[in-house]
Amino acid sequence: MVVVIFVLFAWFCIHVLISLPRKLPLSVNFLLFMAAECVLTNKLTIIGYDLRLFIMNQNVPHFISLIIHNDLTVTFVLLTFANVFLTTRKAGVRWGISVYAVAMQLITGYALRQYNVLMDNGWNLFDESVMIAAMMAYILLVGKTFQWMAAKEGWVR
Repeated sequence: MVVVIFVLFAWFCIHVLISLPRKLPLSVNFLLFMAAECVLTNKLTIIGYDLRLFIMNQNVPHFISLIIHNDLTVTFVLLTFANVFLTTRKAGVRWGISVYAVAMQLITGYALRQYNVLMDNGWNLFDESVMIAAMMAYILLVGKTFQWMAAKEGWVR
């Protein structure tokens, strides 16, 4: 059951990104996806395994749910955030996508804890919020850099 819930979360996040009217070029999105995946995998490894700030359930469906969350849900939320934030100039839309990105990451993180996929061991809401803000800032910085590179190299149609 828990795998189905996280597949639905991932499907929703992918659908939101696909249905955007304006997106960054495909090459920028691809590079941004790879950059986000590298950081998210390292974050999970360092915080979970090395620092032991949360304990991961060793059950196979729970582990698959964690991988779906980390590799699809959070990544596509961050890609949606970067695509909207970097392609619009309206402050209201930027605020809205920021609220969506933070809320979706908090909701899915809460679902991980609610279904006993993760159990906190020194990790709290403040730490989670700081990590979300840092990831969003990183994605914007890298996205802006890739967007500039794409424009300079002529990857933009």
